[in-house]
Amino acid sequence: MIVNNSHSRMNPSRRDFLKTGTRGTGLMFAANLLVSANQRAVLGAGATSSPQPSSPHWTKDLVIYEIATKGFTSPNGPESGTFNSLRAKLPYVQELGITGIWLTGHSLAQPHYFYNIWSQYSNIEPGKIEPSLGTPEEFKSLIDEAHNRGIRVFLDVHVHGVHPSSPLIKNHPGWFRKWVYDASMVDFDWYGGHTDLDNWWVTIWTDCVTQYGVDGFRLDIDVGRPDLWARIRQNAAAAGHDIVAFEEDNSVIPGVTDFAQRENPMSVSQTEPEALNPFLVQDVAGFYDRKFGKAGDYRVEIQYADDGTRAEGSVSGKGTLRVRLDGLTADKIGRRRAGDHLDGIPDVQLTVDNVSAKPIDNIMVRDDRGGEWQLQYNRIRRLLVFEGKPPSLQIYVATLGHGWPSIQLSCHDSGWEGFPQDRNPYVAQGSRALFGYSFLFTPMIPIFFSGEEFDASFRPIPWLSPHFLGDQDAGKGRWLYGCMLDWDELDKPEHRAMFEDVKSMIALRKREADVLAVIPDRQEPKLRAVPRERDIAVPIPYIRWNDRSAILVAANRNTRNDAQLRLRIPLQEIGMAGHRSYKVTDLWPGDETKVYSDRDLAGFTCTVKRDRTRGGGVRVFKIEPNL
Repeated sequence: MIVNNSHSRMNPSRRDFLKTGTRGTGLMFAANLLVSANQRAVLGAGATSSPQPSSPHWTKDLVIYEIATKGFTSPNGPESGTFNSLRAKLPYVQELGITGIWLTGHSLAQPHYFYNIWSQYSNIEPGKIEPSLGTPEEFKSLIDEAHNRGIRVFLDVHVHGVHPSSPLIKNHPGWFRKWVYDASMVDFDWYGGHTDLDNWWVTIWTDCVTQYGVDGFRLDIDVGRPDLWARIRQNAAAAGHDIVAFEEDNSVIPGVTDFAQRENPMSVSQTEPEALNPFLVQDVAGFYDRKFGKAGDYRVEIQYADDGTRAEGSVSGKGTLRVRLDGLTADKIGRRRAGDHLDGIPDVQLTVDNVSAKPIDNIMVRDDRGGEWQLQYNRIRRLLVFEGKPPSLQIYVATLGHGWPSIQLSCHDSGWEGFPQDRNPYVAQGSRALFGYSFLFTPMIPIFFSGEEFDASFRPIPWLSPHFLGDQDAGKGRWLYGCMLDWDELDKPEHRAMFEDVKSMIALRKREADVLAVIPDRQEPKLRAVPRERDIAVPIPYIRWNDRSAILVAANRNTRNDAQLRLRIPLQEIGMAGHRSYKVTDLWPGDETKVYSDRDLAGFTCTVKRDRTRGGGVRVFKIEPNL
């Protein structure tokens, strides 16, 4: 669950240092002090010096399917889903091709709190199974059956605290403080030096692995205490059961977390239905050019300390500051530091001229693909550093990270308070272009909410409220977590067709995994744009390759017209030039193979059917030398 992240957890002394540290030699030292202070929290008391386990070998093969347990099935009416009814649907999940379930519902929680429905996020006792979902034995049977079908299970963990009714507050009052995000919840006092709290937390989640066979955890909002999760991972590894952990926000810490849920969201707003990431939707190659510092428009805002004035500028030339993109440079941030050792991951460097010679309170950088960095922030990943003196500064921002990149098509937080009551909070809504071009065929771990694969209608639990807290306007809520799936929709041709298309695209991703592989976050994928001529506007095609073959992905988001494309396959640029002929296989939606000369591939033509139709929205071709 996402909440207001604007509250800074920086204490006043750090804020004061940022202001006074701007005098004289610039802010490089001040910014590094802030990073080091956060890192000490990451490596804080209780961390162990034992080697940390790396990501399990199966991490790169994950296709993650989010399930809100009570609405996924409704065997006895609204909100009646159980571990057993979910277990009965596992053959369907396996048929779809899912390799990991993110289960957002297993532990004891308050039944009518957030949006007036039961959710994992109104947590009462994380160490107890929610009795309305089933018994501990039924929970274990669910996980065992998932494993028998090749499916990993990840639990949703509300890291921050508990509902005010939790008996834990009465029994252990020293463990808690008011939640900084929402005064109606009570937060764990993670940095209060409570060894008994630390050990209790580690035991709960270690037992989930050793007793139930859980394969990992999704950490709500952020990681909380990274050193405790490092201990949990070590305990799991010692028990012979390696796990993954992924955080809701954008932090990846080696030995603690493996990837981030929201790293690359398809939808950039939980309340605006049309707010899609423009590069993932229209220009996947351009997305990577920006990530690796080759292109992009960066906007810089400087706030001065003494008078509160601001100055802005961008690479595109707008504003009084003059900003230049210098591309990737040596690591300056070291955002996962241990002492003074940098992590070695390069940063994007910006040169900013025309800066006033005044003390600086804060610097914020935003790019055109949704990234945001600043000095004063409560997320380690999003800190920036800079060096130099006015009128010219060098600013460094982190676009690459440890671990594995992920991409999120939809999650339960779509349809947040303020979402239009007449709109569907699902993202793809039948679009094969979004599912294929923008999602499944990218070099990232895909994450999506159940029902998206068959273009499920949004049916709210009858008492779902559109208000974050309270029960007003029951039945009018649009929070996707509160959707009741109607499995009878699969008997309708249009919903069945969507399911079959998504299933075949997931199967294609697995079958061609040697090219369509997930690439570690800090490694630039072999992916580039393909020059094209077209009769209607379409997303920019891209090609991925290895040393033996290449896969071309083209899309058409138009829902009325087919697209006619003429493409120049960049054989020279991908290292495949020099052969007399090439085999081109129509991987999706067809299976036909033809032989082309290199001259033919310089003007390769294809039709991409209109989107939201069976076999439409995307075309995928495999190209390999005809030896």
